[in-house]
Amino acid sequence: MVGVSRSHPDADGRDVPETAVRNRSQYADTLHRPDPDADEPEPACVEADYRGDADFTDVPVAAYPHYKLCENPECFGSEWW
Repeated sequence: MVGVSRSHPDADGRDVPETAVRNRSQYADTLHRPDPDADEPEPACVEADYRGDADFTDVPVAAYPHYKLCENPECFGSEWW
């Protein structure tokens, strides 16, 4: 599959794109699936709605193995409980 990486430790068989979105904050620790409809880098989940002042950027997933994958269903999670 083109553009899909399974190199992240949390991938566990999930299709994880080679590029994800992260908050530029020094406290960020989560990778998000990019929103395909956004003009600027933005997560597919509601994270950007809750953090209006956040600045997101595209990053290679393989470069952030210490970050967790967002568990929101719109990103990398499964259905809510």
